[in-house]
Amino acid sequence: MIAVFALGIMGTVAATNEVNTNDENETIVTPAEGGRYTILNDTDEKVKIHTGYGTTTLNPRGGRTSVSCEPGKKVKIDGKVIYEVSDDMCGETVKLSEYL
Repeated sequence: MIAVFALGIMGTVAATNEVNTNDENETIVTPAEGGRYTILNDTDEKVKIHTGYGTTTLNPRGGRTSVSCEPGKKVKIDGKVIYEVSDDMCGETVKLSEYL
């Protein structure tokens, strides 16, 4: 039973991270490239955005969504690119007011 539990945990870790062993047979977990980031609507208006994966509407003053962080993806409002995802955005919160 403990072995099954351990395999379940390793499966969860492996889905989000790269798991390897070194020469001393120690487990090394490397965070997955990309990850996720949050888009926060800190403006006073309801905003419909295309995240590069689909379209979502964010309510004013706090509406947010979490999306996969893939550098190079373009985020658009009304067909206009407002920003392109960069490496430094991964794991962070992006405020729409900085791009509108």
